[in-house]
Amino acid sequence: MAAFLVLIPPGAKAGDEKARFLRDRFSWLALLLPVFWLLWQRAWLAAALAFAAQSLGSAVMEHPHLGFAGLGISLATGVLVALEGPSMIVAGLERKGWTLDRVIAADDLAMAEEIYYMDNQTGDAPARESARTVLPASETSTRRHAPMLGLTGFGEGR
Repeated sequence: MAAFLVLIPPGAKAGDEKARFLRDRFSWLALLLPVFWLLWQRAWLAAALAFAAQSLGSAVMEHPHLGFAGLGISLATGVLVALEGPSMIVAGLERKGWTLDRVIAADDLAMAEEIYYMDNQTGDAPARESARTVLPASETSTRRHAPMLGLTGFGEGR
């Protein structure tokens, strides 16, 4: 299953037909061609920064003793865009006034759209808003840490 981020345009309500679904995942194309992938996604500022980093990597690769450092810079740029590309796109849309409405786990885009529009059609969205509020472990129990599986909670630090 993949996670789909659902963004709604400025002034729209949940369930709007103009909602944008963005799959939050690693992209091989973004790893190999980060600048072109960002341009395709219309993330102009991120594409310009990726181009500058790739250009710096290419310039450093020309130096006889720093060739691997330049390769590392170029590879690190590709890895960063491949992992954080969807977050860059969401940040750009939020600067333009879009709102992150929901995160949906689904097998494909069609299933994510079906889940999103069916939830909004039946009116389950307002009930979900109250269920989204999560209190930190220190407020819900007398123990310092609530029972959890895996990693420690982010709100309490290390």
